[in-house]
Amino acid sequence: MAKLARALFISLLCWLGVVSAQEPAQSGFTMLEDLPVGNQIPLLDNRFRIDDGIESITMVLFRRPGTASIVLVRPDGSKIFYNTAKQHDIRWHDAPTYDLIEITKPMPGPWQAIGRILPESKILVLTEVELKVDPLPEPMMVGETFKLTARLLDGESSVDAREFKDILTLQVLFISTNNKDYENFGRGIIEVATFRDDGRGYDASARDGIFTGEINLSFGAGEWTPKYIVKTPLYTREIEQAPVVIAPAPVSLQVIAAASEQATHLVRFKPASELVDTTSLLFQGHVRYPDGEMLPFALTEPGQAMEFTMENRGPGSYILNVGVFGQMLDGREFVLNLPEERFLVTVQAKDAPALLELPEELAATLELPPEAESVTASFPWLWVILINMLILFTGAAAIWLVLTGRNLSVLLFWRKKKAVAVAPTSSQTTNAEPKKAQKNNDPDDILDLSLPDD
Repeated sequence: MAKLARALFISLLCWLGVVSAQEPAQSGFTMLEDLPVGNQIPLLDNRFRIDDGIESITMVLFRRPGTASIVLVRPDGSKIFYNTAKQHDIRWHDAPTYDLIEITKPMPGPWQAIGRILPESKILVLTEVELKVDPLPEPMMVGETFKLTARLLDGESSVDAREFKDILTLQVLFISTNNKDYENFGRGIIEVATFRDDGRGYDASARDGIFTGEINLSFGAGEWTPKYIVKTPLYTREIEQAPVVIAPAPVSLQVIAAASEQATHLVRFKPASELVDTTSLLFQGHVRYPDGEMLPFALTEPGQAMEFTMENRGPGSYILNVGVFGQMLDGREFVLNLPEERFLVTVQAKDAPALLELPEELAATLELPPEAESVTASFPWLWVILINMLILFTGAAAIWLVLTGRNLSVLLFWRKKKAVAVAPTSSQTTNAEPKKAQKNNDPDDILDLSLPDD
């Protein structure tokens, strides 16, 4: 796709008369690298909006191979096809995989492109209002910080942003190129910074159309595409620069733990890049100790040993924040911040002393006195066993009574008397009969309640 895009832009230059078609291909590549990247209009869901006053736009719309040319829908609803482009004074080049369209003085308002459009498509605008961004330094490294300036121009002068109610902002994005040869493959989009035209921080004057801020490359090494976006109530401007490579940090940090509680920790810096002049490196930062105290440190003599000692304040977490100042081999000065380093010190384990090596006084205190031995020998083990057996028996009996529903008297078997059979006498029989006669418990007896005839 990259080769196709480059060939497409070469054909665009030939079409616009910038490069002659008869010139060798190498000449076209050379001129293409020197051309600045034009301003863009965002293409969202195949829709885009053209501002009032735009003189010309150039659209490079990639589509799936084998599909038909796209169809443009103007703000008034009318449609423009490839075969009707000349009737609307539109230059249209139809290729198997893309459409190259140039529209002069387009109708302002919302436009729409209908077709199988790919996300690599671009819409470049030519107007008096454009966004210009200073070029990024090269080469760049992870953790590097630098000042960047962007300008919103109306012709040759900056845009007077006082006419807008809201303060204008510049959004800085870095988009991964998804190159498998670099570490940032698949990282997507990183929002690096947002500059406000409010006269604060690095910005010199408020609402003058000039954005100045600080870029911190703390998101990782790899190949990235810088993109800048400014949105106003009247128009939106985007600019996309050529891909850049961010190299890893030029210095690595190593912490050597102390061998004893009385010794100190050692922090050592090692150069890790061939792009940096190692004799120009300076270091400054601070250490946060486990007790919360923060102490600064500095290595400000060029060429000195790149290490310093750190106090040993016992176990805990030590946090190091380090800033590096130096010079590239090409003479460019740089400032960067190393990633925060956390160093954990654990409690050192100690071997217990052997029993044979203890002093005689300590060994004597550990021996049991004779009274303790006699107490141990005279312990009433028999009573303990008997009491435990009694507790177990009582508990078992209580459980049995509850489960069977019987009374406690069942267990008192020694209190039961045997029943003796005694023959009744005649007098006893006689006396018993009236009593039996008096008792009438027969439920079948009927009570006679009738009155006599007299």
